[in-house]
Amino acid sequence: MASMQARRYTKEDWADFTHTGPGTLAGRYMRMFWQPVYPSEDLPSGRSVPIRIMSEEFTLYRGEAGAAHVLAFRCAHRGTQLSTGWVEGDNIRCFYHGWKYDASGQCIEQPAEPEPFYQKVRVQSYPTEEYAGLIFVYFGEEKPPPLPRHPEFEGEDAIVEARASLIYPCNYFNRIDNATDMSHTTFAHFGLHYRPEGGFEFHAPKIEAQETDYGAVIAGEYPGDPVKKVHHYFMPNYNEFGLRAEDPAETKSRVRFSWKVPLDDSHAVNFLATRIYLTGEAAERYRSRRARADGDGHQRGSEESPLELVEATLAGRLYVQDLAERPEGVALGDLTTMVGQGVIADRANERLGRSDAGVILVRKMWERELRALAQGRPLKRWMRPEGLEMTDWTPTNTEGTG
Repeated sequence: MASMQARRYTKEDWADFTHTGPGTLAGRYMRMFWQPVYPSEDLPSGRSVPIRIMSEEFTLYRGEAGAAHVLAFRCAHRGTQLSTGWVEGDNIRCFYHGWKYDASGQCIEQPAEPEPFYQKVRVQSYPTEEYAGLIFVYFGEEKPPPLPRHPEFEGEDAIVEARASLIYPCNYFNRIDNATDMSHTTFAHFGLHYRPEGGFEFHAPKIEAQETDYGAVIAGEYPGDPVKKVHHYFMPNYNEFGLRAEDPAETKSRVRFSWKVPLDDSHAVNFLATRIYLTGEAAERYRSRRARADGDGHQRGSEESPLELVEATLAGRLYVQDLAERPEGVALGDLTTMVGQGVIADRANERLGRSDAGVILVRKMWERELRALAQGRPLKRWMRPEGLEMTDWTPTNTEGTG
């Protein structure tokens, strides 16, 4: 750590948000925050799985009593993959020679050793918590901060649905830029209206963005629509937005949180938590419908996966408007644009405008924080204020947002 802080960083270093592997500046920053790694319901008790986050591999397992734990990827003995072993109680035993580790990473058994030395063997462990249907892990070197809490996911009057998206074959910051860009929805979400006389008409929103105590708020005002669309962006890599209710039995509009998590520099996944205000029989009908779909709304039994459809569109074998007719059309539109930017978008050659206010603001915030980290200066402490509601913010200025 000391040698890294002594390094002479340049503007190129703190403007690099895309590389998050061990030792990178953005990677050091991301590891200062809790990151979701797995949907809770997908990990049964007594099971272990390998996970990859920020270009590193780890072992995730759930003890027989129900607690989730994360340890190093490999056994300290001969380096085999620890997730192939057995979960015993709250511990995990290596498949190769039976070395057993507790949840702290301490080795507690070496069955083949006539004179065991397990007291001297420990693998890395990481703080783990579950919230909003997701398993969160803290990968930083310091004491972890409190896991952020959101009242939208607390209480018994709704369904909390958590899942992982398909794996995007592009950098996670392509996803962050997309989340802070409200003006793209008119086009990429198939909001265009074709006119028989030729051409398209569309409703361009007026975009405003402002930094907050927790990140940024980005608002879009559409002509003729009295409801201002508001997205809350939480540093460093997740956002909150509203979704229209799909069932007449829903008592409120849905709220969704979306974490953009790098698996490595070339692949990313969204961890999604959605609050759906349904109870009783209406809730059961909803669960039944969702069981017939997978991924980002891709229907089971469809001949082509979302990524295959996007590949065909980018190769010119499929017309992009054909995607609008599919049930997963909005997700396909986003996926097409982000993969179409390249694995890592070429931001040096962009031409940004006033409609990119949210994108510009969040990039400036990231650059400021990475620069402070590089220079050993204090970082902003991001906190959600009590009483924050989805629609309680009215822009007062956009100074510095571009």
